[in-house]
Amino acid sequence: MPVREDAIPLASDLARRLSSVLGVSVHLRLTDNRATLVSFRRTPEGLKLRVHHLFLGAPDEVVHAMARYASRNDAAAGEVLEAYAHSRRTLVRRERGAPLRSRGRCFDLQAHFARLNATYFANRVRVDIGWARKPGRARRRSIHLGGYDSRLREIRIHPALDRPSVPAYAVDYLVFHAMLHADLSRPEDDTGDTEGRCAPEHTPDFLAREAAFPLREAAQRWLADNLTSLMRG
Repeated sequence: MPVREDAIPLASDLARRLSSVLGVSVHLRLTDNRATLVSFRRTPEGLKLRVHHLFLGAPDEVVHAMARYASRNDAAAGEVLEAYAHSRRTLVRRERGAPLRSRGRCFDLQAHFARLNATYFANRVRVDIGWARKPGRARRRSIHLGGYDSRLREIRIHPALDRPSVPAYAVDYLVFHAMLHADLSRPEDDTGDTEGRCAPEHTPDFLAREAAFPLREAAQRWLADNLTSLMRG
C-alpha cells in the first residue's frame, strides 16, 4: 500500500472522478486485497466501492470502465479493469514468492496458453500460467489436475502431466478449461452481497463453449482412464 499521505489525495481524486461520471456520491475504500480488486455495493447514501490501490491515478478510460462496471455490471468494462490490473500486477501482493514455471520437461505451458488464447479467446485472457509445485510423496486419494486461481489470476497445472506418456491434447484441454474459467470470471464483491459476483463456475454458457473444444471427450476419457497412474506421480 502507498503511504497514507500519498494515498489520501489520490483516493479522493478517484472518488471525485467516479462521482462525476456516475452522478452519485461515491464512498471509496482502498484495499490491498489480492482476491478482489474491485467490488461495489449500492446503498441509499450512494455507491460504496472497495478498490485495490493499483487503480490510484488510473487514466480516464479505466475510471469510466470502473463506473460502468459498478453501475451496470458491464462485462466489457470488467475486461478493461482486468487488463489494466494485469498490466500493473507487480503492485498486487502475491501469496507465493516464487514465479510460476511454465516450461517443463515435456510441455511448455506458456506455448499452449498462447496458441489457445489466439485460437479461441482473441488473445483477451490475461493471466499467468505454470506448473504447480510438486507434491510430497504421501499416498494420495485424489488429485487436482489443474485450475484457475481467481485470487492470483493464475492457471496451474499438476506436474504429473509433464511426462512423455501424456498426450498433448490432454494438456490442451486442461489449459483450455482453466482459461474458460478465467475468461468468464468477474471481480467478486467480498462484502457478502450478490452484486458484482462472478457467475456459477459451470454455467450453461461455460458448458456450451467447452463442448465446442476439439478432442474434449477424448481428453476427458484419457484423463479418467489414467487417473490412478497420475495420482502415483
